Amino acid sequence: MSLYQKIKSAITVRQVGEMYGMEPDRHGMVCCPFHSDSDPSMKLNDTYYYCFGCGANGDAIDLTAKLFDLNPRQAAEKLASDFGLDPDKPPANAIALPPPSAA
Repeated sequence: MSLYQKIKSAITVRQVGEMYGMEPDRHGMVCCPFHSDSDPSMKLNDTYYYCFGCGANGDAIDLTAKLFDLNPRQAAEKLASDFGLDPDKPPANAIALPPPSAA
């Protein structure tokens, strides 16, 4: 499992937003950090974010990369560090898939 897959299976976009200071309302809406926003226009779902104001969108890695001006690899490494994920171990909440059968 790649680092990207580990991140995506262990961390939700909402968790990323909360980790980095966003305060979603009960509908998962926050003020978008990527444009001047006084009313919440960005939706944080489990697997993606989307801003109805500026169109910014992506997954947890994309959000981190955009927030901190990082490339995707740096963003994935930051998430692994900030959330205490060991890149060499599968996340505890990941679904264990059977190995592919040799056919």
